[in-house]
Amino acid sequence: MIRIGPAGIPLSCKGRTNKDGIIYVKKILDLNAMEIQLIRGIQTMDDEEADFIRKFAEENDIELHVHAPYYTNLAGDDEEIELSKNKILYSGRLANRLGAKILVIHPGFYGERSKEETMERIIENAKDIVSRFKEEKIKVKLGIETMGKQKVFGSLDEVIEVCKKVKGTVPAIDLGHIHARCNGCLKTREDFEKIFEKLKPLKLKHYLIHITGVLYENGNEYYHIPIKKGDMPLEPLIDIILDNKYNVTLISESPLLEHDAMYIRLQIERAIQKRTGVENPDYRDLSLL
Repeated sequence: MIRIGPAGIPLSCKGRTNKDGIIYVKKILDLNAMEIQLIRGIQTMDDEEADFIRKFAEENDIELHVHAPYYTNLAGDDEEIELSKNKILYSGRLANRLGAKILVIHPGFYGERSKEETMERIIENAKDIVSRFKEEKIKVKLGIETMGKQKVFGSLDEVIEVCKKVKGTVPAIDLGHIHARCNGCLKTREDFEKIFEKLKPLKLKHYLIHITGVLYENGNEYYHIPIKKGDMPLEPLIDIILDNKYNVTLISESPLLEHDAMYIRLQIERAIQKRTGVENPDYRDLSLL
């Protein structure tokens, strides 16, 4: 199954609530996923809106994910860790009410600590969060995002290691961040295949993948740019997904939010058409392959 959607309320949606956004995703864009963004800090959502979003998503087969506030650090000092846990727990409760599948978090920073000590602290604190999720009957998985700067914990290998050690966590695979961190290493089919090969020990049945163009230098992301302006191609990724019929959710994090979500859809449907000869294929239907 392929799912595609924007990271947040579509820019062309006149209403600026998540309720408006999910309706727009379905009725205007005809996409089947959305990642709700709580990125600027603790953002409230009243029960009525949350319940509407959950019901609408269930009735219209829209897969929901939630991104916790950007600034969390599970490797910091005690006060910083406690604040981060509170943000993540609040986001987890809301994600659970929405019926979301994964809560995406930024794991933390090395600071003055070694990579090994940072890893230990993040594993310890991620275990505590997952335990508290379990106590509160929060069914959402904790998504550890790959990060795009050298000073930030979150290389693909580090994220995989955390997910191996902490049951209830999964990787949130941000390809733009991986591409920036390895200074533009995702260019060929083999480059993308290496990512899925590394993920094999986790035995994932579903992949949450963020896609955007990215401006970078010396292994560090500067900022997101439209997919067409970046130097990371989509075609090799799409070929791998179609060849393996992977169960993936592709979230556009491009500045051209829904435009690039639709661009991803167009590229997938063109690839299916090229393989099958079907004139107007639907990205949701891989039975033709």
